[in-house]
Amino acid sequence: YMLTESDLRDSKPFADAVAIGGWPMDDHPPGGFDRSDIPPNTSIRTKEVFSIPLRSLYSRNVSNLMMAGRNISATHAAFTSTRVMATCAVIGQAVGTAAARCAAEKILPRELAKDERRMTRLQQTLLRDDQTIRGLRNEDPADLARRAKVIASAHEPSTPPSIVLDGWVRDIPGKEVHQWTARMGQAGAWIELQWEQPVTLREVQFTFDTGFQRELTLSSSDGTMKGIIRGPQPETVRDYRVLAAGKEIAQVKGNVQRLCRHKFEPVTTDRLRLQVDATNGSDLARVFEIRCYA
Repeated sequence: YMLTESDLRDSKPFADAVAIGGWPMDDHPPGGFDRSDIPPNTSIRTKEVFSIPLRSLYSRNVSNLMMAGRNISATHAAFTSTRVMATCAVIGQAVGTAAARCAAEKILPRELAKDERRMTRLQQTLLRDDQTIRGLRNEDPADLARRAKVIASAHEPSTPPSIVLDGWVRDIPGKEVHQWTARMGQAGAWIELQWEQPVTLREVQFTFDTGFQRELTLSSSDGTMKGIIRGPQPETVRDYRVLAAGKEIAQVKGNVQRLCRHKFEPVTTDRLRLQVDATNGSDLARVFEIRCYA
């Protein structure tokens, strides 16, 4: 499939979407510095982030050749957006995961893209690895957290504990909030999953807030640089503990990561608690998602 300018402008949905882009369509004249008589670039912003389909990431005539980066199937206008490195990075994650799936199932990329069941599995795997796919949320049947109810030490308005199970792991600035937030007290803050019947867990993962609402980029522009925070982002949970059946199964100090996973020996429990002891500066504990796996 050849990704087009219209696809970007209209945020066209694709059943085989595996990544997103969001950079403006940023066209530079071929003449470069030698054409000082014309503007150095033309920048057209898209209304929303746009989807990138798997069908744009493999060859139409070489059956097992996949592409990630500036050589994907896109028109010149679409390429002026998809060419940037952050977009190439998420395309690379999508292609790597798809290639692993193809190798494991002994199928070709074209077969994967056309198979709805396999595509759904691929998309859910990508979401579990913190890829964003426009319009898709966590619906992983293996995620035991989705069966739990959630309580917490406290919460701010419009950010109830149950929001960590709504399937979305990013806020939409000015529109939607998809994270639990709670004021940090002397004892920190906590959020707990509870099951009606005990479950056996071997892995948990947390998605924290790393300040995606702010730009974090290399720039020589004073206007851009003044809004950038270098180093750990203040919203991110720094020190935390994980408790199951009243016993500590994981402890972390000095965290700066958004996606944190913990694997451990099997634990059978009817509750799992995340105890937030400190953040990297914010007076609120912030958690987008909790997942649990057997």
